[in-house]
Amino acid sequence: MSILLAAQDPELIGRCRRAVSAEHQLEVTGDFATLTGTLASLAPMVVILDAALLERPIERQVAQVVAASATARVIVLTEVFQEDEEIALLKAGAKGCCRRGIDPDSLERVINVTQSGGVWVTRSLLPRLVTELRRYASAPQVPATSKPAVAKPAADKLAALSTREREIARLIVDGATNKEVAAVLRISERTVKGHLSNVFQKLGVTDRLKLMLLVRTQ
Repeated sequence: MSILLAAQDPELIGRCRRAVSAEHQLEVTGDFATLTGTLASLAPMVVILDAALLERPIERQVAQVVAASATARVIVLTEVFQEDEEIALLKAGAKGCCRRGIDPDSLERVINVTQSGGVWVTRSLLPRLVTELRRYASAPQVPATSKPAVAKPAADKLAALSTREREIARLIVDGATNKEVAAVLRISERTVKGHLSNVFQKLGVTDRLKLMLLVRTQ
């Protein structure tokens, strides 16, 4: 898997190199102006953006990177946590938000979660995200001519999971990566991905963040 890092700070670049495992290829660019061309030629699976390279409001340029990178998962490193800014970054399409001072082990975890289809956000942001999702869920979602569907309660959806699917869901909600789930349950990562796909389908969620919010609000 190729990872593209947009940064100029040597110390940050060094930490990112230590966070990337041997099987991944890390490319570094310090010029945001040429980033679009680099994205096209490299086609990375993950893009890590140092917010220090971006002009404010940074979500505008993040949205440009998301649009240009197609399927890549975009992670943004910011100097400090600002709730409104992080919400704006998620709306712009970022799949991971964390601080520039993050240690290599934690950054590796962020990369693994995002590239596996999950979303990484600051824990203190979760209450607001729950509120935002509830507001979205309560808004009308069907045309006036259609009969509204009766949604199953979340508890009923969770009860529909198999024992193995519930085990995997709980580990994912606790922050485990697919590799860590496989190690704990002594199954292959491919098997974990298959079960997780079934969990998403049965619960009507599309990623790990929505799964976490669904489970933790029960």
